This record gives sequence, C-alpha cells and structure tokens, in this order.
Amino acid sequence: MLTTVSASALRDDPSARLWALIEHIAAHPAAASDAELQAFSAAYLYDAEVLNGGHLQYFQNHGLAHAPSALLALQAIGAAAQARILREAMSAMRVSPIAAVGSLEDYAELAKADHFSEQDARYYEVKPEVIDLLASFIEPRLSNLVGVASDA
Repeated sequence: MLTTVSASALRDDPSARLWALIEHIAAHPAAASDAELQAFSAAYLYDAEVLNGGHLQYFQNHGLAHAPSALLALQAIGAAAQARILREAMSAMRVSPIAAVGSLEDYAELAKADHFSEQDARYYEVKPEVIDLLASFIEPRLSNLVGVASDA
C-alpha cells in the first residue's frame, strides 16, 4: 500500500482512491518504480500538461526526450487516439524544434504562435479521456495501492 484515503472522502467521491494515488505519485516520484505505475504516471503527466496548456506546455516543461515514454504509456493504457496525436506532435517538434524559453513572458510570446493548435484541438475532443482510461487501467490494483483509513 502506497497511501490511504479517508472513508468519508471515499464516500463523498468514489474516485478518491484514484486521486490519492495521483497525489502520492506526484509527491513521491520514486513510488512509480514498477512498470505499471510508470505507465500510469507518464500518461497522467502528459495528459495533465496538455489539458493545462497544450502540447507546447508539455514540450516546454519536459522536452522531446520524455515524449517516447509518454507515448508508450498512452499505448499501455489503451489511449490509441491520444498516442497518435502525441506521435504527430513529436514529429512536428523534430521537424521544427522549439527551444525552451527562459521566462513566462517569453513563453506567452511563444504561445501566441499556436504551434500545436490542430493537435491540441483534436486532443481535447478525444473520448474516452486519458483520466478515464487511467482509472480502468489501474482499477485492478487500486485497492492494494490506496487503502481506506477510518474517520475516527
């Protein structure tokens, strides 16, 4: 067991175990040492970055070097459509590399160019979403990874 969630939190939100696992892995990256949790973590990180600021944000924060592991993770959880979009964005980055910026002002200026608008728009419309696929992927192990603590 990696972490726990309170019984009341689980009553209030049936997905509380999933979010507790995500929070735990974010706070303790070494917790994602087994292959299944590495895939879970890489797919979640990619999805969170893209949902927050698009592929530009993902590549600015993690570079192209981390994208192959995200691609494998998406494939592992059954996110084939998202994997195709990432592969396309990776190809675009290889053809026209975008250097990392040094400040928020520079990032804002870079974002105006809308380098990945097509990929981002398609990504935002894909169903099922990565978070739903992650929940299904990890569900068989979730009760072993995240326990339930009494509210006492």
